[in-house]
Amino acid sequence: MTDEKHAMTMKEFDLKVATFLALFANAQPGVVRKVAPKDLSDPKNQAEVDEAKRNLLKLMAIGGMAALGGGGAVVGALQYLQPPMVGLPAYPKVQLLYEDGTPVVTTSYRYNYTDKGQIIFDYPLTNEPNMLLNLEYPAPNGIGPNKTIVAFSAICQHLGCIPPYISYYPPGECPGWNEDKGFIHCTCHGSTYNPYVVATANGGGAAIITGPTVLPIPQVILEEDASHYVYATKLIGPPVKGHFNTLTGGNGVSSSVKTSSPLTPVQSCPT
Repeated sequence: MTDEKHAMTMKEFDLKVATFLALFANAQPGVVRKVAPKDLSDPKNQAEVDEAKRNLLKLMAIGGMAALGGGGAVVGALQYLQPPMVGLPAYPKVQLLYEDGTPVVTTSYRYNYTDKGQIIFDYPLTNEPNMLLNLEYPAPNGIGPNKTIVAFSAICQHLGCIPPYISYYPPGECPGWNEDKGFIHCTCHGSTYNPYVVATANGGGAAIITGPTVLPIPQVILEEDASHYVYATKLIGPPVKGHFNTLTGGNGVSSSVKTSSPLTPVQSCPT
């Protein structure tokens, strides 16, 4: 049954596809970056969106035929359209860099808790985006002088929505929510997560504030060395949404991490 309240318009769908293209187009494996949605008024970008939509419809149609036909040539065609999956035997240790190639350093981090932009990086695989945050207060597994720098999966654990539809809301953005501290919110269906509380009952990750998600959002464990350089070392919590195992199911392996311009979130306070 379709929930009209959460039904997506064609314009919203176009924006989501454009955002996905901007996130992953020409991205080197493991590059931490800041990205923004593509300008849909540009005919070239709109053509990319249209092509992505056509490919998505092809996959849906072939998948439907495979379910009805039971395999054979149709299954082979579906496998042909899907990129080969990549896996890792263990989590790599990956350094975080700004887009200009300079290291992220905790003692001189460029962004603070009031920033509404969002820094995204893939880890451990190239289709597993994460958000890098600098919170107002110390948080579990935080690093830096005040233990406020943390990272979480940027894939909602409900139905897999990605930025800009899931983002961090800084303190004051939604008065009264999460004791007026920052929180992570997905505008697709309303799931919210608390980066200040680890959901230990589920093996780690940011605790659920509101559903419909039933799983916490995985946390990236960060480390800093003697020079205060930052490294992603592993994820804790449940597997990233859409992956049976966070280490399996990508299309590339993380090797370095760069930041780019802040992603502009799609934000509206939870109701």
